[in-house]
Amino acid sequence: MKPLQLVALALAAGITAASAQEPSPTPRFRGGANLVRVDAYVTADGQPLADLRADDFEVVEDGVPQQIESFEFIRPRPPAPQSARVEPNTVAASRAMATDADSRVFVLFMDVRHVSLSGSFRAQVPVTRLLDRVIGQDDLVGVMTPDMSARNLTLARRTATIEGLLQDHWYWGERGRLGTTDPREEEIRLCYPDADESAGIAEEIIRRRRLKATLDALEDLIQHLEDVREERKFVLLLTEGWVLFRNSDQLARPIRRGAERDAWAPGRPEPVGVDPQGGLRVGGRFEDRYESCERERSLLAFLNAQVEFNQLLQRANRANVSFYPIDARGLVVFDQPVGGPERQVPPDVDARNLLERRATMQDLASATDGIAIVADNDLDRPLARILADTASYYLLGYYSSNTRLDGRFRRISVRVKRPGAEVRARPGYLAPTEAEMASARVDALMNGAPPGHSTLPRSLAVALDSLAPARGTLPLRAQAAGGAGAIWVTAELDAATLRQAEWQGGVRARVSYEHERGAVPASVANVTLDPGQRTLSIMHPEGTVLPPGRYVIRLQLAPAASRTPLQTTLDVIVPGEGALLGSGALASRRGPTTGLNYVPTADARFRRTERIRLQIPKLGAGTLTARLLNREAQPLPLPVTLAERLDQTLQVKFVVADLTLAPLAQGEYVIEVAAEHNGRQESVAYGFRIVP
Repeated sequence: MKPLQLVALALAAGITAASAQEPSPTPRFRGGANLVRVDAYVTADGQPLADLRADDFEVVEDGVPQQIESFEFIRPRPPAPQSARVEPNTVAASRAMATDADSRVFVLFMDVRHVSLSGSFRAQVPVTRLLDRVIGQDDLVGVMTPDMSARNLTLARRTATIEGLLQDHWYWGERGRLGTTDPREEEIRLCYPDADESAGIAEEIIRRRRLKATLDALEDLIQHLEDVREERKFVLLLTEGWVLFRNSDQLARPIRRGAERDAWAPGRPEPVGVDPQGGLRVGGRFEDRYESCERERSLLAFLNAQVEFNQLLQRANRANVSFYPIDARGLVVFDQPVGGPERQVPPDVDARNLLERRATMQDLASATDGIAIVADNDLDRPLARILADTASYYLLGYYSSNTRLDGRFRRISVRVKRPGAEVRARPGYLAPTEAEMASARVDALMNGAPPGHSTLPRSLAVALDSLAPARGTLPLRAQAAGGAGAIWVTAELDAATLRQAEWQGGVRARVSYEHERGAVPASVANVTLDPGQRTLSIMHPEGTVLPPGRYVIRLQLAPAASRTPLQTTLDVIVPGEGALLGSGALASRRGPTTGLNYVPTADARFRRTERIRLQIPKLGAGTLTARLLNREAQPLPLPVTLAERLDQTLQVKFVVADLTLAPLAQGEYVIEVAAEHNGRQESVAYGFRIVP
């Protein structure tokens, strides 16, 4: 397997168990209306503006002003150490994180066959530095090459695998190299020797098929990213540009086959071929191989890459994908190295090719609202522009006044009333069709709705996705809930972990709290667990009030006699003023092993002989309801008992939900607790699993 193909597997292997925080809801259809989300990057004199309000914006769709329904300023959290980043634990969790407005999505596309060896060598340091500075704690990043399908793209938060790839396999660039990793190219060279009438044909076919493979892969990536999220996606494209071929009668001309090509000379290596089913084979009749080459020659001769490139720009524009092409060679004089293995061309042709390569990169960037880094020996300076270009933005939402389901492209224009402000926003979107609406309903019934079309509420989807650790065994689990100015954390060691000799002498725990915007200094709580104690429950802080916002909780539990800790990280939100319920639920269990007491737990696995109790901070007045749901979000006729409890010590109210599990079969379920007051609705969902 090629080193570059290993990166997708390495990224997938790097996904570890973590707690997923519910992202902002992103419904595509609601009540027959089309909810449109627009990301707007606003700058003045090259600097982001961070003090705008909703009434500073005007949104126009096809010339018709729209009413802004939602408004949010997104400022991604800065980069953090690799070990501190919360990773998705499933592919579904990765997709859910990608829809979070606080997360940005980056893809590093390595155009292997259009980057020279010197280009891939020079790219390793500046691109690694860019990833370190740009990719924040909540951002997702993946890597793709023309040999991959976008369906195999893995998005993760750790960049160490990509950085290691760039440094350990810096020789990945194949442009201008004698050898090739594509066996089909060797077969084409055997079909068309570089002599007589076939001179130059193999080289031209290979150039064209390489370019087509790259454009096809980019189109596949654009379509995939369009399904991932509506907000802007960023593609860092490592390439040296392309010479866009047109129709070529010269390449399509008939050529005579030399008799020397009808048989292979003794000692000549057996060519790699393609069987009738499309599989690779060694050897075979030359006639079959030559006919395959001729079919490909005819196809590529009549393809127009300029047309395909223009269509690619339109698709990327509509999918809200921004390209940042990077030519790591810097300022070069010649397109082809003098004395290189490629056929040398006259100086004027070489200069024209170099200009066209740069022009394609600049056109790709300008058409998709990105930045092209070409002809610049100081890569750090333009990379800093990318850093500023992908910074904070405003997320606007509106229900389109055009309710027709016609599938047409609708153009969006965003303006800011403040003088001197420059706005970059998605240019438009494709309206849904009647068929898409029907397909969405059918997909939901089949439990296979594609991203963006599912009718399953986001809170329930996140609760079910968070059950991935409950399907296996983890040494340490944790859960958290945020209330009015406080955070409650429960951590639990697995029974198998506690049976190990080194863990039986007691446990040292360290819990750190960090506000994502730095509103308060980070704080640490140190706790000691007695021998045999599995569960840690802690409320933070004591005597102070935490400001609203998202917090990152990092837990380290180590045996008292050892310095090797178990670690996990999770997110929790402290709700703002006016909230009805806290964020998250604290679970406890009662059963044969606990007697009459409820014991706090972070393990979502329960048995039918147990009862489950949830406690959710209650922040405001309102009508409370609770229900039990199955995996398809269908209510089950099993009552969930609701009550309220006042913690006399903390003077904090909790909503308490109790459920007897005896009637349930093995499987996965969700308890949803909802509150409603003066038209405002909030809910908290907790997923759990019934095991034998």
